[in-house]
Amino acid sequence: MKKDSLKSVIVIAVICLVIAALMAAINGVTAPMIAEANAKAEKEALFLVIDGAEDFERVETDEELPESVVAVYSEVSGKGYAVMLNAKGYDSSNPMVIAVGIDNDGNITKCHVVSCNGETSGIGTKVSGEDFLSRFAGADEELDGVDTISGATISSSAFIDAVGDAFGAYEVAKEAAE
Repeated sequence: MKKDSLKSVIVIAVICLVIAALMAAINGVTAPMIAEANAKAEKEALFLVIDGAEDFERVETDEELPESVVAVYSEVSGKGYAVMLNAKGYDSSNPMVIAVGIDNDGNITKCHVVSCNGETSGIGTKVSGEDFLSRFAGADEELDGVDTISGATISSSAFIDAVGDAFGAYEVAKEAAE
């Protein structure tokens, strides 16, 4: 009886090890592809938030940027800046990825949601809808007239806070350019 139990434990352990090794191998193959797809989506988002953009250069600075800011880009022909952000909404372990365009006058050109996989489907994902995103166009750092979405307060508040952080990054980028 004890031999049968020991044999079962060994078989289960071997199965678990084989499955773990297979999953690690699959992750090793797919991780670079996923990273490449994410980088492509983020690059495309930059062009979506600054109309007529030619290309972007990453702004390097020694200044500390707000926590939600992933990167700041300057549009090469001088049309403004694009800021990539991670907004921690409903699922803070899977933040929303947002691109915000800001023109040289300090007004938002457009906001774009690259991903919001951690938000509740049909509720928190409303932040990616045109009804919400259109509220930001033309707004300055005061974000007057931009309110949270009823029923999606956590997600929309996180989004609004991240957009506010984009203005901090914008100021740093402008100073670095001067």
